[in-house]
Amino acid sequence: MAQQIDISQMSLEQLNQYKGQFEQEIKSLHARHSDLKQAEGRFRQSKDALAAVSPDDEGRRMLVPLTQSLYVPGKLCDVDKMLVELGTGYYLEKTQDGASEMLDRKITLVTKKADDIDTVVAQKQQNYEAIVQMMNMKMGQIQEKRAELERQRDRGGG
Repeated sequence: MAQQIDISQMSLEQLNQYKGQFEQEIKSLHARHSDLKQAEGRFRQSKDALAAVSPDDEGRRMLVPLTQSLYVPGKLCDVDKMLVELGTGYYLEKTQDGASEMLDRKITLVTKKADDIDTVVAQKQQNYEAIVQMMNMKMGQIQEKRAELERQRDRGGG
């Protein structure tokens, strides 16, 4: 459970520091969200490619990517055996249906994580806005005090 902090008791300098911390956290969360959405897109693209493979494709010649810009010729031997990347260089052989189910699970997982991040960002954004509002209020109070001191000085000196 997060600790509640009374920002009205903080100095302007403390609020500014806290504001910077929230800006950094929000920026980091946006980057993580973007990474998850890109992963979701890759999984959906893989699922679409998987759905395009049919038994008629067996024996079909194709280019197999070694990198994003390097390909070698290949031939599709068994359309019901797929290698699915588990992560960090680990692969698992699956049937076409098994690979599709696995991709569905991955899509669901990254979508949920992205949604969770959206929730956290919304809360942090509210906190950030409260800090900015408190800073504006405190700056307004400081300006009012300065104006009052100048008025008193002008009355006293005039």
